[in-house]
Amino acid sequence: MISKRPKKIVLFNPVSRAEAFTLIELMLVVAVIGIVAGIVLAAAGGAQKKAARDQAKAEIKMFTVAMERYKSDTGSIPEQRSASRTVLYRYLSNYVSIRTNQLSGSGTNTQILDPYGRGYFYVSPGTNVRSMLSDSFEIWSQGVDTNTTRDDITSWQ
Repeated sequence: MISKRPKKIVLFNPVSRAEAFTLIELMLVVAVIGIVAGIVLAAAGGAQKKAARDQAKAEIKMFTVAMERYKSDTGSIPEQRSASRTVLYRYLSNYVSIRTNQLSGSGTNTQILDPYGRGYFYVSPGTNVRSMLSDSFEIWSQGVDTNTTRDDITSWQ
């Protein structure tokens, strides 16, 4: 006859020290993962900045072509001696396709937003040396910051 012994219940199965990770090894792995993640995120941030800048350049080019079409149709371009953010939408809304999430304001105060969430600027006649002809214009975005600096994206560059 086979005796029935109760089975031992093992709540903790100690592993020999040679098979276990030490706390320092685990901390080292976590640190390496953190460093790699930081490098990847930094690279992704740079790609986003470049994408926003490229989008602004493409949109300014599109507005420039649309303004030339407007000039061809009407014989002149809108004069705006001080920089304005609302002129582009007022005159170009029939010439370019603009997403509603790219607009801000309403009526005559509607402005087309750049990738940074601020309106594009328009001035005519142009104030830049290259665009000082009587029927010239300039379109630009202030870029990442809100100042007129070297990072501005312009129609005359």
